[in-house]
Amino acid sequence: MSSSAADHAGAARDHSGETPRILALLDYDGTMTTRECNEVALQPLVGEAWWALEEESYNDRMGHAEVFDRQIGLIRAPRAEVVRRLIEVAEPMPGLHDFITRLQARGGEAAIVSAGVREAIEAFWSRLDLPPVDLFASELVGDGDGDGSRYRLQFSNALGDCPRCGPGSCKAAVLRRLRRPGDVVLVFGDGPSDLCPAREADIVFARDHLAERCAAEGLEWRELTDFGAVLAEVDEWLARREADEPETAAR
Repeated sequence: MSSSAADHAGAARDHSGETPRILALLDYDGTMTTRECNEVALQPLVGEAWWALEEESYNDRMGHAEVFDRQIGLIRAPRAEVVRRLIEVAEPMPGLHDFITRLQARGGEAAIVSAGVREAIEAFWSRLDLPPVDLFASELVGDGDGDGSRYRLQFSNALGDCPRCGPGSCKAAVLRRLRRPGDVVLVFGDGPSDLCPAREADIVFARDHLAERCAAEGLEWRELTDFGAVLAEVDEWLARREADEPETAAR
């Protein structure tokens, strides 16, 4: 049996007898990639000011989107160099290709929701020869050549307003936009900007700062080490939920 067929055979059914559709919202930088590409590629162009701004985000004194926009605004390098650096350091997490293709084969949907630069994410996706997915990412505006035209980020207009994330910066709005009744929603992330959608997810796969925040808030989460293991974990979760439903209904 192929892995796709095994997924269909092993997946738990909902109360209507249908396999629930899986919606996966994926952060890009540091979630789908083995390391923080923005940090590795761009921090050397900014210097110590990068870290001071990062602390503002981690301590919830400033939204992540505003922090990243300010960091980008400090870069003085040609656009081609900025994009090249971002592309060169991006390496995929184990099992990413397998996860995306198997998810789509069983009727699921994946969407990338990131403050990262669209050009770099598209280049990464193309290099891995992955199937098309919705991409909600940022446009790098400006040329950074020192003539007064500083870089800035134009964030996806699908992001929402949020007291914590800031205006036009909250990823949870994309979750609400794409979620259908009955969906099982997976959120994958590693940073402060992923906390809002994580609060509304069925299952959270977390790394680094997001894992710490989920633990602090008592949210159920799983450590993300290999995308190839995700669907098996989801099917186990669905089977437990299905087993619990008759017991709950009997009470």
